[in-house]
Parts: sequence; structure tokens; C-alpha cells
Amino acid sequence: MAFTQATAPIGLQTGEVLSADNSIPERHIIVATLRNAAPRLGLSASVISTLDAMLSCLAPKRNHHTVFASNSTLTFRRNGISDRTIRRHAATLQEIGLLVRRDSPNRKRFTKHNRIEGKALRFGFDLSPLFDRLREIAALAAEVLREREQIDYLRAKIRAAANDSLVDNPNDTIALNIFRVLRRKLSLRDCEQIISELRVTEVKAEAADDQNAEYTTTMTASDGQFVRHLHKSNKEHIDKEGPNLKKETLLANEEVPITVSELLAACPEAVQFSLRKIETMHDVIAHARTLAPMIGITSQSYEAAHKRLGAIRAAATVWAIMQFHDKIKAVGAYFRSITTGSKSEGFSPEKLVRRLATSHVYAT
Repeated sequence: MAFTQATAPIGLQTGEVLSADNSIPERHIIVATLRNAAPRLGLSASVISTLDAMLSCLAPKRNHHTVFASNSTLTFRRNGISDRTIRRHAATLQEIGLLVRRDSPNRKRFTKHNRIEGKALRFGFDLSPLFDRLREIAALAAEVLREREQIDYLRAKIRAAANDSLVDNPNDTIALNIFRVLRRKLSLRDCEQIISELRVTEVKAEAADDQNAEYTTTMTASDGQFVRHLHKSNKEHIDKEGPNLKKETLLANEEVPITVSELLAACPEAVQFSLRKIETMHDVIAHARTLAPMIGITSQSYEAAHKRLGAIRAAATVWAIMQFHDKIKAVGAYFRSITTGSKSEGFSPEKLVRRLATSHVYAT
């Protein structure tokens, strides 16, 4: 039974090959996502570092996810931790469901091919469960980031309220005790409990409905939500060259709303990471929020793009970037630049998606 379970297709070079460059995110993105999801998975920083060392032993282009490196190699890549620690970390990863340990009779890690049957026995650390759960882990990481932002916001809100109390009464023991409590790591429930016992003054923020404005986060003390402060950024466009029918036709085409079928055809990389079938624009938007932290886009940047471009256009931008993110040095900075930054003027998600669709047509 063990041999049958460990048997897998050889996957010769002529067959389909798993590629870290094409079908899965880069190692640093996987590790960063794991670090963000660590509180939900019960992973320590040391165990994640060991998993990072295992991932570093996988070839960029491969037909399996099995690590054959010895414990001494992993120890070296982990800066000299003990062999016993490696075994303990591997057991932890197996308990959590991110690794399957397939041991040979002599405990060595290797591959044995049977070219007649076209199969192979692989003995080592099989990381297939990790790659199978990447989308689930990315969703957990997004939850943790949202909760962390809310905690940071509430901590600032509590600190401001306590400071106001000390201004009125320098000997306020409750406010002084709150500052001592804030030195500790607090959960969201702890912050909500503290804030419910405090008198917090409301900070009003101006509101506007200009869709082409740049947004920065300001604090409101009444409802624990994010309010956007607006800076006008509209610029008058002057056509110095006179009417141009071809140019006007192109712009009109860019303004045609993106459809779900267009996104599925233009961005197959994003589709691969979806836990469910993408059928509606709601599915597209929800999936974009899962993809964003996987490729290094912070929730602040995504929310700013959401406000400026709208839900569908912001989501389409994430889908498109997922298609070529491996060619961008800093995905987060690039996303901010084209959605709300220096290169946002004239940026069209529709044009980007349709350009990707055209490139697929030419490639085939």
C-alpha cells in the first residue's frame, strides 16, 4: 500500500511540467503568505523558516513537489539548527497538513524510475498538500491582515481617547492604566472591550462623491470604520491635435465594461487559484481580494484602487497583474503606481485585459 501510494507518473520533459515561474507563485510570495496566515494555521516563525529551506530545494521547473534534500542540507540552509529540530519541524508541518513524509526503507530520499511503466517512486518530503492549499492559505492571510489593520486602528483610537482624558485630568488612573495595557499585544476582542468602556469623541471627515479623487485614510472615533479624505485630482484634457476618429474609437472601446468571459480568457493564471467556478462579477471581485495579498498588494492599496477605479475595474487590474506578476520586481509598488499613483492618469484596466487577451491569440 505504501508503494502504491508513493507511485507517481515520471512526467518526462515532453509532458506537462509544473513550473514555479508560470503556474505557481514564487517562493518568497508563498512564504510571505504563510507568515501572514501563521496565526490561523498555528505555525511558528521557526517552522516557516524550515519550510522555506525545503522550498529552496525545489527546482523552478519540475514535475513534482518532493524535496529530496538530506537533513544535513536543510540544516545548512537553516543556518546550522540541529537535525532534531528539522525532524520536529517536519512533524509539525505534517500534523498541520502542509507536508507528507514518504520514507524509503533505509530512510534515504531519492527517486526510483520505472521507464517501462512510465512511473516513479519518490521518497522524501512531499509538499503537494502545501501547493494544493495555497488559495485557502491566501484567504486566511487576507483575514489576518484585515484583522491586524482593525486592531491597529482601534489601538490608535484608544490611545487618542486616553490622551484626551489625561489632558482633562493628569491623574486619571484609568487612562494611565490603558497606556500600560497598550504595551502588550492585544486581540481584536480586547480592543473592542476597552473601546466600549471609554468615552471617545467623534472626529468628523468631509465626504465627496468625486470618483476620480485620491484617497487617504483618516480616523473616525464613532464607529470603528475607515473614512476616506479626498483630494481633487481631476485634470482638464485638451486635445491639441484636433479630432481623431481612430483615437476616439479606441478610447470608446476601452470604456466598454469588461465581461467575465473576457477575464477568464485573458487571465488563466488567476483562474487557476480559484476555489470555485468563476461565473459572476461578484466571484471576480471576491477572488481578486484573495489574489491581492498573494502577489504583494496590501489591503490599503487595494481599497484605494477600489475607491478610485470601482470594484470591477480594481479587481480586473489584480487579475491582469497576476498574469505577468513574475516579470515585475515590486508588484505592490507597481499596482499603486498605475491605480492611484504617478502612472494612474489615463490608466485603463479594460485596455490592459484586452491586450493580454490579444497576446494569447497571437501566441496560439
